[in-house]
Amino acid sequence: MSGSRRELFLALAMIIAGVAGFFLFLYILGIDPDEQSLDFLEWVVGGILIAPGFGYLLRWSNTRGR
Repeated sequence: MSGSRRELFLALAMIIAGVAGFFLFLYILGIDPDEQSLDFLEWVVGGILIAPGFGYLLRWSNTRGR
């Protein structure tokens, strides 16, 4: 597997892991998004968990064009 594909796979895996971690966080706290809307804190935690994967994805797309 080439380095470019490996970096893409890592970025996508980090995004998926961040989303799974966010839902695990909601489950542990007992928050059901269907019953109540998410507060600002939950959105911030979700962004913190998901953002690194998007950062790697942006870095991958910038290095791919070179």
